[in-house]
Amino acid sequence: MMSPTLMSVLGSMVAVERMFWKLRELIDGDSSILPDVRETLHVILDAKLLSAKDKIMSDARAAIDATPDLPQAVRERAYSSLDSAMTMFMASEPRRTQDLLSEIGMLSAHRKMH
Repeated sequence: MMSPTLMSVLGSMVAVERMFWKLRELIDGDSSILPDVRETLHVILDAKLLSAKDKIMSDARAAIDATPDLPQAVRERAYSSLDSAMTMFMASEPRRTQDLLSEIGMLSAHRKMH
């Protein structure tokens, strides 16, 4: 059984992903957007999505840290669950080239959060 906090984090991740996929659909469905502009917009969305996921995870870790009376074993399980969730969601990330991210000035926002 999942903790309410982990369920909330996963729900937030799913909601953010849905929002970004809707934006992708709008971009792909607009024939007036040039292909190179479309690709750049997708790269920007990828970077922003990654940043949003990092923020959700950071907030979840802060919530765990803000509970001082949490037993160490429970805290470690919570961190482990968050790490597993992050691994699962990061595995589904679209892979774009570093060159395109560098070209628009947005290198990956993902960082290890320990």
